[in-house]
Amino acid sequence: MTTSAVPMKGKGSARARSRWGFVLALAVLLGICLFAAYRSALFRLERVQIGGNERLSQAEVMAIAGVMPGDLKWEVTAERVRQRLLADPWVESAGVTWRGNALVITVTEREPLALLQYHGRFYLVLDAEGRVLGQRLLEEGERLPVVSGVTVERALRGDVLDDLGLKDALTLLWWTGEPLLEQLSEVHVRADRYLRLYLTGGTTVEVGVLPDDAAAREDHIQTQLRGLLDQLDRVPASARGRCQIDLRVYGKVLAQGCQ
Repeated sequence: MTTSAVPMKGKGSARARSRWGFVLALAVLLGICLFAAYRSALFRLERVQIGGNERLSQAEVMAIAGVMPGDLKWEVTAERVRQRLLADPWVESAGVTWRGNALVITVTEREPLALLQYHGRFYLVLDAEGRVLGQRLLEEGERLPVVSGVTVERALRGDVLDDLGLKDALTLLWWTGEPLLEQLSEVHVRADRYLRLYLTGGTTVEVGVLPDDAAAREDHIQTQLRGLLDQLDRVPASARGRCQIDLRVYGKVLAQGCQ
């Protein structure tokens, strides 16, 4: 009489289940460790160092950058933060780097050059390129010359206005510089791009139409402004309210009622 061995299937299956259970537990443990490392304070933002800002506050720069202490480094990469900063019209350029758990942000701000009459009591704040940096009331913020005579129905922050007369006025203002810029109250732009200046003491200055050629325009503005400054130095304070100066003829400064 012979007997045959019967395989013990139950024990083999139990060992296989035990082995897979161990692997699964190990995978879960590894996943927990990886998640803990992912969320670890070792990889979190501890402080933000901001430089280069003059008009934007530290809080405003952080809000634009979209960062807060505790953020994970890979969720706020340097390039992502830089692109957020560049999307704001006040920021001309930005540099962002990680140094350990610190985020170092350096910004260069755009310079406001003029105010443009907008709707009601509101004015658009413009840079030299005609970019809208924001809007404000006339009495708010730093004193800036006003550009009048240019109508803008709708403008959003970051828009670049392409009105030719406005560009002429901004070009003139950009070349003006101190100390004349401190005396300049308003630049009026006519429909034919004719420019007239109003100074704070009441003096009016006829600039006329600027040359279209960029080089000729630069030379024209610089030459005429030098003559204007020289003339203003000779105008007594008592005459500034009635003084009229004409810069329309290149190389000449004509004055009336300035004595």
